[in-house]
Amino acid sequence: MAEQTEFDFIVVGGGAAGCVLAARLAERGDVTVALIERGPMDRRPAIHVAGAFPRLYDLPETDMVFSEPDPSLGGRPVRVLQGRVIGGGSSIGAMVYMRGQRQDFDDWAERHGCAGWAYDDMLPVFRRHEANTRLDDAYHGTDGPVVVSDPAAPHPVSARAIDAAIAAGVPATQDFNGARQEGAGWYQVYAHRGRRQSAAGCFLRPVLKRETLTVVTGATVQRLRIDGRRATAVELRDKAGGERILRARREIVLTAGAIQSPKILMLSGIGPAGDLNRLGIDVACDAPGVGANYHDHHGAAVTWYLDGIQGLDGQDRGRNALRNLRDYVLHRRGLLASTHVDAGACVDTTGSGRPDVQYNFAAFAPAGPDMPRLDGNAMVMNTTIMQTRSRGRLGLRSGNPADGVTILANALDDPRDLATLRRGVRMACRFYDQSPLREVLGAPIWPPAGLDMSDASETFEAEIRARAESKGHPTGTCRMGPDAEAVTDLDLRVRGIDGLRVADASVMPAIVSGNTQAATLAIADRAADALLRG
Repeated sequence: MAEQTEFDFIVVGGGAAGCVLAARLAERGDVTVALIERGPMDRRPAIHVAGAFPRLYDLPETDMVFSEPDPSLGGRPVRVLQGRVIGGGSSIGAMVYMRGQRQDFDDWAERHGCAGWAYDDMLPVFRRHEANTRLDDAYHGTDGPVVVSDPAAPHPVSARAIDAAIAAGVPATQDFNGARQEGAGWYQVYAHRGRRQSAAGCFLRPVLKRETLTVVTGATVQRLRIDGRRATAVELRDKAGGERILRARREIVLTAGAIQSPKILMLSGIGPAGDLNRLGIDVACDAPGVGANYHDHHGAAVTWYLDGIQGLDGQDRGRNALRNLRDYVLHRRGLLASTHVDAGACVDTTGSGRPDVQYNFAAFAPAGPDMPRLDGNAMVMNTTIMQTRSRGRLGLRSGNPADGVTILANALDDPRDLATLRRGVRMACRFYDQSPLREVLGAPIWPPAGLDMSDASETFEAEIRARAESKGHPTGTCRMGPDAEAVTDLDLRVRGIDGLRVADASVMPAIVSGNTQAATLAIADRAADALLRG
């Protein structure tokens, strides 16, 4: 039987967005769909065990992409973790369920001109994705494909951190995705009974056996073929090194994420003409916005040793590891059933009425940038800027698809981001100073004891620049909008090229306030609506 090489739709990138989009199209029944992913299928058992996710970052399913040396971080590069597996970030990430704020999406519509992308337009998509195990109201659904649940094994350290934040004046919340985001409390998570709820498992797996769907893994897209002004085919290199061409009868959709989607566009001649000419790439469409507007969530880990209560240190070794494995295999309980990042807070540090800093509480302490693993009984309050103002740019290193990209991250280039992180770190230290958390603390790890944390302190600024890290949420590099500089229009069609769309986090004009997975799934689902209408 001859190998199929022509499809109605080709979806490039099998991450969270690609799984949703390919599944929606395949469900139609009367169209053929190819989904191309450069990584493998999600067969590694650890991917599906909620508590194993920190170990995934050292495996081939995780890409580590490094920026150029960043002057705003003292000249060190930013490390950005990306999923390289079916499901993408939804298969390797920390599983926190956070949609963002109403104002994020209303700003898309009002400030950025993206009519039809306001919160009230997005809410029905969020609701139809959910099978929420606790909440059933105007903000939540209960019969969707994704089980959203409360933490399976909430940690007592996180409970104390919640109480400490409330003691410091943060309101308590039972729902970060309801009427308001502000508050401290337990997260809801993309996990159920200790199993990860990835986009691959929830959306793609139910349709894998349909004859209308072909999934190609281990395949690296070299470029798109542009005939005249139309995208007609995808050139790829398969896992054996062979070259293949897949043709699209109707449309090609890029869902490869904020790093790979603009890379593929530029390799195909869609991007800033001057840059493409210098690399010897024929220009199909001069699109200066491709690769621009790069931004991400950045934050710093405020960490403290524990004394008198046990965190997660040592639970993955020796007898502890065997006990936790037994509890999980036999009963789906214990630490391997936990997502570990089980609680947090969204805090308004300016009094403006809008939370601007997110805190993730966990009973372990990550090492700082470029530092070895930190051993010891400790905890963290990961302190993250929610509305990033700094902007960078992504470009090609060369015209060779095998080469990486250049990223000028400019992580803390905007003074407002540095000021937000200063306030956020000071607030985290206030949390640590409240009962009932301070009763179980040892010595501080970072910031160090005695540090002057005033706005005037150059030492504090240097400490923050040395500690700030990406949270793995790059966005914006194929921005949608009504203006000529936007890469896509409001139906996510690439300007200047027919038969081509982008439908992933790269189209966000501004990053959402919180983890980006839920918004990315919704973008892909709405792209499917647009394609099926056509």
